[in-house]
Amino acid sequence: HLNLAKRDPNTQPRLAMSLLRQPLAVAAFAATLLLSGSALEVVVTVPAQEKKCFGEQVAKTELLVAEFESINEKKVSFTVVSPHATILEEHKRTRVKTAFTTNEAGPHWMCIQNEEAEAVQVKLSVLAGPEAKDYSQVAKKEHLEESQITLRRVEEALRDYHKNVLYIRAREQRMRATNDSTAFRVIGFCLFNVCLMIGVSGWQMLYFKRFFRSKKII
Repeated sequence: HLNLAKRDPNTQPRLAMSLLRQPLAVAAFAATLLLSGSALEVVVTVPAQEKKCFGEQVAKTELLVAEFESINEKKVSFTVVSPHATILEEHKRTRVKTAFTTNEAGPHWMCIQNEEAEAVQVKLSVLAGPEAKDYSQVAKKEHLEESQITLRRVEEALRDYHKNVLYIRAREQRMRATNDSTAFRVIGFCLFNVCLMIGVSGWQMLYFKRFFRSKKII
């Protein structure tokens, strides 16, 4: 006898919903992994007459939001520096917030300068890439669902990650070219020294040979 199991009519819809949830769960997990390093929020104590800086590695054309706030309302100076330029410089302020799109890839530094005679505590918040973007406004404007927003965040995070990888690869190639050029120069300098020593040694032998002959020693 064959035992025929009865099919539950709700099984297929449940299976379909489960399959639909899997990509969303995977996308959310990937977004968590990719965006975990794109935010920085610290409270730092800057001693009197000293300067402290914090860096964030960002890609080109990436949104970066930096916010400085003095906790005890003491005035300090704030500076945001890219690899080759100064983006923002504010003096004697208690709170500064700036947002900009980077023009070049590489480390961007957020610096706090305390010019007072006492130590000061400053709250520093840095958001980069998808973490700095307000996706609620994007969702309202483009009428996106939650799953589409998550996928958009993952897509932009992957794009920024790819840009960072290309930047690191290009920097590695430049360093390799510099090392190769330096090694070539060192080898050339060593060969020149060897040739010079051989030439000087030969000249000394000829000089002493003529000298001893002139003195009739040999």
